[in-house]
Amino acid sequence: MKSFNWLLVLSVLSCIGCSSPVHEDGRGCAFVSDSIQYRVEFMSAGCVRILSFPEGDTLVTKRLVGDSEKPAFKDYKWEDTGQKLLFRTRELSVVFDKADAAFIFQETSTGKLLLKEKGDRKARNFKRSVAGGEQCLEVTQRFVPTEDEAIYGLGQYQNGIMNYRGKSVLLLQANMDIVNPFLISTNGYGVLWDNYSSTKFEDTKEGYSFTSEVGDASDYYFVYGKNMDEVVAGYRELTGDVPMFGKWVYGFWQSKERYKSFDELKAVVKEYRKRGIPLDNIVQDWEYWGDKPHWNSLTFHPANFNHPRQVIDELHQQDHVHFMLSVWPGFGPETAVYQSLDSIGALFSEPTWAGYKVFDAYNPAARDIFWQYLKKGLYDMGVDAWWMDATEPSFRDGFTQLKQEEKTKSAGNTYLGSFHRYLNTYSLEMLKDFYQRLRAESDQKRIFILTRSAFASQQHYGTAVWSGDVSASWENMHKQLVAGLNLSMSGIPYWTSDTGGFFVTERDAKYPDGLKSNDYKELYSRWFQFSAFTPIFRAHGTNVPREIWQFGEEGTLSYDNQVKYIHLRYRLLPYIYSMSHQVTANNYTMLRGLAMDFTTDTRTFDIDNAYMFGTSLLVRPVFHPQSEEKNICIYLPEHSGKYWYDFWTGEAFEGGREQMQTNILDILPLYVKAGSILPLAEVKQYAMEYLDRELELRIYGGADAAFLWYEDEGDSYRYEEGVCSKVPMQWKDSERTLTIGLREGTYPGMPEQIKMHVKLYLPEGAGLDSKECVYTGREVKIKF
Repeated sequence: MKSFNWLLVLSVLSCIGCSSPVHEDGRGCAFVSDSIQYRVEFMSAGCVRILSFPEGDTLVTKRLVGDSEKPAFKDYKWEDTGQKLLFRTRELSVVFDKADAAFIFQETSTGKLLLKEKGDRKARNFKRSVAGGEQCLEVTQRFVPTEDEAIYGLGQYQNGIMNYRGKSVLLLQANMDIVNPFLISTNGYGVLWDNYSSTKFEDTKEGYSFTSEVGDASDYYFVYGKNMDEVVAGYRELTGDVPMFGKWVYGFWQSKERYKSFDELKAVVKEYRKRGIPLDNIVQDWEYWGDKPHWNSLTFHPANFNHPRQVIDELHQQDHVHFMLSVWPGFGPETAVYQSLDSIGALFSEPTWAGYKVFDAYNPAARDIFWQYLKKGLYDMGVDAWWMDATEPSFRDGFTQLKQEEKTKSAGNTYLGSFHRYLNTYSLEMLKDFYQRLRAESDQKRIFILTRSAFASQQHYGTAVWSGDVSASWENMHKQLVAGLNLSMSGIPYWTSDTGGFFVTERDAKYPDGLKSNDYKELYSRWFQFSAFTPIFRAHGTNVPREIWQFGEEGTLSYDNQVKYIHLRYRLLPYIYSMSHQVTANNYTMLRGLAMDFTTDTRTFDIDNAYMFGTSLLVRPVFHPQSEEKNICIYLPEHSGKYWYDFWTGEAFEGGREQMQTNILDILPLYVKAGSILPLAEVKQYAMEYLDRELELRIYGGADAAFLWYEDEGDSYRYEEGVCSKVPMQWKDSERTLTIGLREGTYPGMPEQIKMHVKLYLPEGAGLDSKECVYTGREVKIKF
């Protein structure tokens, strides 16, 4: 992925009054209207870039998101009608109204209005300004949506807003806020605002707008899709697809702030194995390097973390667990990496809370130094996965958006230019480079990076994100769902939160007594259930320990609840891993606002307390204590299969209405959509303990169903070469027949025979016997 070099293509444009007002070049069309230069560039049949800026200006900002090596899309036509310029592909029509100086976007096949620019004021406004000591433009771009559409995305924010109609938000990175300036609409489109500075999004009665503090142009991409999944696919086709993670990533992770020695960490892993509780990843947080002057030395301190290669090998070979390590973008003054970076002027002087200095991740030479030290001190020790913390980047007092903005700007200039201009892209530039270096090292181990910040296209670089240092409260747990859904719907699919909240006894957390508080244990139990149905399932936080037995012993609700949902998570791994394949192969979204799947049911547009986890499971986390909410209300959307099944009881309920469920502490309201095939495996101690030789297939009738069961060797990048298996499954409801189709592909160690236990659920609750078969890769039909 490289930035477009627009200086090469922005040659002298044709002017009004010339024989042809539109000039075509190798990448699109350009014209001038009312002293504004415009470019229309189709990226595909359904995606177009609209670039505009004052005539005579030069573009300064290096574009960091688009792919300049992607061939230009040339299968479009244009014409000048006198009053309008028309640009058209087989999917998308773009009209420039000369009188209004505004673009209109329509579906080609039907003429349906998707979106238009303008409103009561100009469609675009350029205000001369100075920021970070340089001349720039403050840029505003205005749009007018249709009356009834809902809009989502834009990243992750702690504002509790699901649908951004009538709302505003600051697009600013901070500890708990993640910027991805991609908006997605129920009207079949998305808008990617390609600006990296402080930006305000605002929707009013006049329409919505983006206003960016620093820019040189209004630069955005309009993405069309027949449904919201197609819109997300268009975003990923533009900015980069999503590589697969190892299967272990979808198991359970144990983490806390922090283990103080290898001995403590190993003892925790041994205890999980002793108790027979599944575990796939153990996480070492900060200060394994020693004291603050040696902050993030990219080495293990021998006092408490001696013989790292030997210890990590033991974790792999004896305990069968992966090892993840916290790494920061800043370094203490007594570290060798600090001295090397300081020698080339690649450290920012802005203070940080721990006394380290942040390095200039925009600087290629600085990235070289960072990698050289990390590879020798950490990568070569066998670390499996990388927790890249504080990648906003974090400065002292930068906990909130406005403070983070202030401190980042005061750090001065980056290698590319002022922080004012590139404010939101530090994490992207750092992790793009890091991923590429990791990928060049080995194809045997899939890359996994967890980071606290992100930007458009970062999904392409092996990253997942978490929601930052949130505080423990019922309200904050609810906000995490909304934040995670909007981030996922903006095209970045892998998200998680600190189960139970990072802070428990301080900041604005509600539980000063920590684990002595039964109220906190109830919150933790409910948050744990919710986390089991997010893409990454992890325990983490400060103030109180997070190992399962710290909440009580076996037989207590707090303990048994956690074990129950860990077991369910491992039973669902065939479903979850198949969904992850869809994310990579077909640009799918695993964590889904209800509007994505039920766009015709407008009641779903503002629902912020339930979501789809993959194609089949509707999850309704509990956001109030039992003492306040005796019964839980769940809205079951209308859909073509009509019914929803209670996962726990199998009872069917009609969609398009609310369902009341008793608040039982260890029961997460969980429903399966009629017309689903849900594969369940045996509970394992870790994801790759053995390959599945038995599956339970649950068929939820009332509608036809299809499922593609995907498996591979669990790690390595050989899946890119087709080293995997795909088994299509189809349920014909009218015939009551399940077809397990011909298996496509193979991988090392793949079981030749798989015993299938098939169980059918029907809306009328008819008791039909389960059936069994042995699947050998050839088509099998099972008739009920």
